[in-house]
Amino acid sequence: MYDHPTPIDAQGTLEALLGSLSQLSPDFYLLVLVAVTSDDVAAAAETRVREMTARHPELQALVFGREQCECLYRSLDRQHLALARDFLGLRRYPLIRNLQLAVPLSLGSKAIVALDDDEIVVDPAFLDKAVTLLGTRENEKRVDGVSGHYLQPDGGILLQVDPAKRSSDNLFDRKAQVMNEATEMLEEHPGLLVETPFCFGGNMEFTEDLAASVGFDPGITRGEDIDYLINARMGSRSFFLRKDLTILHCPPEGGSYKDTTTSKLEQDVIRFLYERQKIDVSQENRALHPVTAEELKPYPGEFLGRDVEEDAVEALSSAGFAGNAKDFVTTVNAEMPARVDRYLSFREEWPRVTAAVRESASLRDALLKQMSGSR
Repeated sequence: MYDHPTPIDAQGTLEALLGSLSQLSPDFYLLVLVAVTSDDVAAAAETRVREMTARHPELQALVFGREQCECLYRSLDRQHLALARDFLGLRRYPLIRNLQLAVPLSLGSKAIVALDDDEIVVDPAFLDKAVTLLGTRENEKRVDGVSGHYLQPDGGILLQVDPAKRSSDNLFDRKAQVMNEATEMLEEHPGLLVETPFCFGGNMEFTEDLAASVGFDPGITRGEDIDYLINARMGSRSFFLRKDLTILHCPPEGGSYKDTTTSKLEQDVIRFLYERQKIDVSQENRALHPVTAEELKPYPGEFLGRDVEEDAVEALSSAGFAGNAKDFVTTVNAEMPARVDRYLSFREEWPRVTAAVRESASLRDALLKQMSGSR
């Protein structure tokens, strides 16, 4: 669980999630990853989280912080896998997401349900729905991953769209509208389960095999959930959306999709240009399953087209980008081949790392002892 800061001395979002999870059947363990913004608050943060989980003894809570991360690193170092420090860690979204996969794998988990701390489980059958169809087959494809909808404050699953932006000529202005169109497309598709071009990181489920074979790209800085789905497709893995798998999304002030900033827009431009380069490479590299922008439409596929640069430059300029927007986009594009090369190297290393953590009984025992609070 990870997304928004939990204050040391104030109410955050985590407590509400813990309370909602405590209402579920106690046949799961709860891994809480404690990431901090500064090392000098690490101990206080872990103490705070342990106090919160202690108020819910019905939860089998395992708290993973700095000490446990060092334990994991030492184990991998001994197996000559020190490079894993570059893509497993308690800083930056993709590294933390990779811990969401690697730590459960080390404990022998067969299914992983990844939640963010700004979610509230409102469906008593949520966990059953999340894992029941994992590993089954749908339309001749294996269900390797599952995602569900975020419930918005109004109880619906569609984002609230500014009317002016809904009809804008600029693709980036229309982003929320395009996301809604993708949601409506999936809802119109018959059946409970439908293969999806997008997913939500705070409501994302993985089979053991998927987690072991595909990791979150350490080079992505925003939208790591959809980027993961693209990476999975390049490995012939399929993600499905389960229509009745819903979770209440309660981001704190400043953390909503409505809270747009120039920085977020910059990161969107970077990630869409990056993902476009990835799918281009997938069509040339025989080791990868070819993925196209067309199959990912409307979202994110609309943003992976050949003419996205023009809209990107216009959107950045209108948002008050500090610099020459056209030069920025040109520079980003020039960096893409090297970025993809780094990703392909990571893609080869990830299965080696997950195999190592799965096979180490000593790591499993040490982590369990530390995370449960026993010494």
